[in-house]
Order: sequence, then C-alpha cells, then structure tokens
Amino acid sequence: MPSDSPPELRGELLDDFYAEFDELLTNARNGLVQLEASAGKQRPDIASIEALFRNLHTLKGISAIAGLRSGEELAHAMEDLLRSVKSGRAELTLAMIDGLLLATQRLGQICAAHKLGRSLPPIQDILDRLQAFMPEASGKREPPSSSETALPPAADPIMAARERGLHLFLVRFAPSKALDRRGINVNSVRARLAVIGEILSATPQIKGKGSIVFEFVTGLREIPGDFDPWEKDAIHFESLSPAPAPEVLADEPAAPAVETGYAESLSLTPSHIVRVDLTQLDELMRITGEMVIHRSRLEERIADSGQDSLKEINRALTKSLREMRRVLSRVRLVSVAEIFSRMPFVVRDLARDSDKKVRVLLEGRQTEIDKYLVERLKEPLLHLVRNAFAHGIESTDEREKSGKPAEAVIELRAKSQGERVIIQVRDDGRGIDSAKVIARAHALGLRVPEKVDSAALLEILCSAGFSTREDADRAAGRGVGMAVVESTVRQLGGTLSVESKPGAGTEFTLKLPLTLSITDALIVTAGNQTCAMPQGALDEIIQIERRELRTVRETTVIPYRNGLLPVKRLRTLFSLPPETGELLTILVLSVERGAMGLIVDRVLAQREIVIRPLADILLKVPGVSGATELGDGKPILILDPLAITQGVIRPPDDLDNLTTILTETRAQ
Repeated sequence: MPSDSPPELRGELLDDFYAEFDELLTNARNGLVQLEASAGKQRPDIASIEALFRNLHTLKGISAIAGLRSGEELAHAMEDLLRSVKSGRAELTLAMIDGLLLATQRLGQICAAHKLGRSLPPIQDILDRLQAFMPEASGKREPPSSSETALPPAADPIMAARERGLHLFLVRFAPSKALDRRGINVNSVRARLAVIGEILSATPQIKGKGSIVFEFVTGLREIPGDFDPWEKDAIHFESLSPAPAPEVLADEPAAPAVETGYAESLSLTPSHIVRVDLTQLDELMRITGEMVIHRSRLEERIADSGQDSLKEINRALTKSLREMRRVLSRVRLVSVAEIFSRMPFVVRDLARDSDKKVRVLLEGRQTEIDKYLVERLKEPLLHLVRNAFAHGIESTDEREKSGKPAEAVIELRAKSQGERVIIQVRDDGRGIDSAKVIARAHALGLRVPEKVDSAALLEILCSAGFSTREDADRAAGRGVGMAVVESTVRQLGGTLSVESKPGAGTEFTLKLPLTLSITDALIVTAGNQTCAMPQGALDEIIQIERRELRTVRETTVIPYRNGLLPVKRLRTLFSLPPETGELLTILVLSVERGAMGLIVDRVLAQREIVIRPLADILLKVPGVSGATELGDGKPILILDPLAITQGVIRPPDDLDNLTTILTETRAQ
C-alpha cells in the first residue's frame, strides 16, 4: 500500500473503493463521450454535465477516504471546469473534452498504481491543461499539446526492468494435485522463472469454485525458443511488451501519450468480488415474495381439502421458503459500518489542511440495513459529514474563545426502531446561522416564508445550488451536497429533518422505511379493515375488560405490570367509531421509552407477508408503511409501529408526558 494511504484502512474497504472507483470512472468516461455532441454549441447538455458533476464529486470523496490526494485534487479540478461550463463562463470545446478524457485516464492510472502499490503518476501536467480552459486563464496560454502531457518515466520495478532491456511477460500458473505429484508447484515455478529472468511481482487470483491461479510479472533476459515444455506444466506466458504503434494519418490528432508503466489494470475491481446489480436482488426478492403468496393460497386450498398428505408437503414447502427467504435477506443485509467506517478518513483528510481538530464518534455500526440503502446512502452521508466539517465546526481558536474543547466532535449514529432505520449526523459546532441562510436565500432569489422554522430552514438548505459559501473548496461550497441528500432520502421514501442550536451544534436525522422485503406479521382487524402488524415490533398480546380503561390528562391508559400502559385504538386510524365489545384485544408494542398498547378488534393469524412500500406521496398515510396481499388478490395495509407509537397519529395520547401521568395516577 502506498505511503499516503491511511495505514489503518482495512482491506475490505479498499476492495469496495476499487470497485466503486472503477464504476464511477466508467460512468464519467461514458458521460464525456455523450457530452461530445454538445461541443461548440451555445447551450451544452446541462443534464449530462450535472450527471458528470455528481460522478466526479463522489470520485473526489472516495479518493479522500483512501488517501489518494492526487486523485482527489484532479477530480476537484475537473469539477471546477464543468462548473464553469454549466454557468456559461467557459465554452465547451472538443479540446476541452479531450483534456477531461485524459484526466479520467490519469485517474484510472492513479488508482491502478495505488492498487499495485507503485508510485503514483504525476498530475501537474493534467492540472495545467485543465486550467488553461478556465475563463480566468484565457489569453494567458494555449492549452498544452498532446506531447506536453506525456508522463515522465516511472521509478517502479516494471519500468526499471524495461529500461534494462528485459522482456516483460505475464506468467500464469494454475496448480493442481496432479502437477503437485510431479513436483510442480508454485515454489518450483518461482525457481524456474528465477533462472531465466526476474520476478517483478506475484499475485494469487481466486477463480471460480475455489481454484487459484498465480500471476507473475517477469522480466526475462532471453525469450525461450520453445514454450511447449512450460505449457505442459500449466505455465502460460503472455507478452507485456508494447504493441507496435498503428499508423496515424497526417490530419488525425495524435492520442495523448501514456506511459506504459502507469497503464490501468484490466479491472480495478478485486477478483473475489462479484458486482451484482441491486435490481437483480430486487427481482429475486420479488419472485420469492410471489412464491410466499402462492404458498398462502395453496395452504387455504389444502385446509379446505382435508388431505393430510398434502399438508405434509405444504409444511416442507413452507420450511424451504423460509430458509430461502432467510438466505436471500442475509445477502441483502449489510452492516452500516460499510459506510460509517469511511467517515473518519474523510474528516482526517479535511482536517489535515485546516486549522480544525475533529474527532469522529461512530455508534451503532453493527446495525444492519438493506444493501440497496447502503449503496444509496454513501453519497448523502459523505455530504453531511463534509458539510458538518465545513459549515458547523469552528477553528481551534474560535472554539477556545467560546469555552469549548479545542477538539470538535462529529457523531454518526444508527439504530433500528420498529420497521425503520434511523441515522443521525451530529456536530458540536456553531450551529446553523438562520439569519445568514435567509439573507443568502434572498440574494439567490429563493422563496423564503415569513416564519422560518426548522422545516423551512431545511427546505432552503436543500435548494438546488444553494450554499452559504461564495467560493468552493475541498470540503463544501458547491451547492450540490444538501440537494443530493434531500433528493436521495425522498426517493427512498424516507424523511430528513434538522435540529440546530446556535453555539451548540446541528443534528441531521434520516428516517428510512423498509424496502421490498418479506417478514412475519400478525393479521388483525379494525372494523371492516384488515391490517398487518410486523411481528418484530410486538412484545405480547393481552386481553382486558373495557372497564379497566382509564383516562388521565387526555391519555388512555390501562394497568400493566405494576404500572400503567398508554394505549391507542387502531379504529382511530381509519376514522371508525370505537369498538363496542366488553373484552378488548391489545397488541403491546415496544417503543424507545417503554411500551405502548394498540387496541384491535381481532387477531386473525400469523403470516409471512411481502412488504411493498408506498412510494407515491399521494398514497402515504401516517401510521401505514406499505401494503401486501395474502393470496386472495385483495391488498391490505401494513401498519408502521414507529409512527403509531411516536404520536404521528393523533389522538389524544402524549407519550412525552408518560412519566407525569404515571406519577399523578398513582397519587390519586
């Protein structure tokens, strides 16, 4: 690992980094090729520029995480140039696109060198080329020619071997039991190669079904006249000598020179990682969900038929489906540490070039969330942490003058609550200056309500292009951060909120609902409505007589375990009249501050259900997280325990006053 990488950066994070870098780089190149059609036009394709901008913004962020300062700086320069094009201050030309493509090529070379542990290629020539296209640079110099961008010789073993006249070959050896019995193994292959040349690098590659192939980059003093003896021993040679350059017509521009020693590897993604499109996992979950629904329908038919032999088959099918669901769910669930663990490196890198001291605290790293959420939350959380550093945290001197510790703290917390995942990003900085935000919003022509509360303040902060910074730096000021956060959370069907106290800090809270999944639930009724209550939120089911209901300070309670339990009616959610029976069925739900009861009419059954969230904002109802069906084609609503217990549904309960209620009731 290069010296500029954080030594504590774990291997699995680097694997994710290489895979994500490869994907983002491919997207950036494709975007530049599409943008080429806009070259020379008065108004370029803004949508393509914005997509490119987002890719480069994320590339810059993950480069900072991995300690690739040169990659971060180069992506930053590309962002600046695209920003000038978008604002109309710079004209998009074919020469500019060539320069940006050359920059993406250099980014790939930087990442490949980082992966192979070699010295990183320089970037100053590319930075100069991009700077020449900036509006403030016009008239000062011409963009550098292709010949000016050629990289200097590399001080790495491969280039040194080539300079000494060695012939470079990639040698692959696949060991086997049969070869081992003949005395041919990795050690004997190393010895044979050492006789005819020098082994410059050796890498084991894991292939399918657990097989392994050793790859040796070797500099040969002489090329063997006959490779057949080597081939018979499963030792294959592939020349790495540069191919003859193709002829270039006089009127064709020459391609930028690329130093072979820095050439990108065939793939930056580690060989043992399989990149699976999340839509394929969604499709697998959808098919599994349909199988669960069909099994429910089959169970009803078998119960009607009374055939015991079919019941045994159905039980076996149920067991297999549960196992398949469990395995598939485990594939989709990953620890939130996958994104949390990156953030200390981001903050440390930002603090290195500033007069701020910041410590990152991580809580709830083992909280498991759907892989789809992890992929979508990487960018929003990166923006929130960068914004906390840039806008919230004060300098060391400023903190000491205000009586704060010199070292600031940024906290990331995650927890599962009911059927939601809650992620919070908090700093102990100066807080949000509402007056400054409002003044900036007026200057940008944004709509500002008469009364600016937390929700209105968040709406301003999340406006596209809004930033309180006049100039952009590595941490913030580009007007894309909060807009990306708000857009992503909304697309996931979640909510974003902010709480800020001047001088005390700011806290952003992301509440995210379930994505497509399968879970166990109780099927309950309220009037003519049938609903599903996820079983994970349920403590127990109790029955009490109606006369045991009490009302204390407009809160309905019942005696429960030597205390009182606040209760709500499910019928209230559907605006139905209260139940009339004398015996009440109550679901006892777990909440953060204790427990709460939900009065239902009947509990019909326990079933596996397929959760389909309600993404359409017009269909969303407080207290309902999604919908499902039980095999008869009729949709039923899935209740949201978190919304019910936290007072999103009102009437007249107030859990915040529970302690007071208990005290006063006991005193009566």
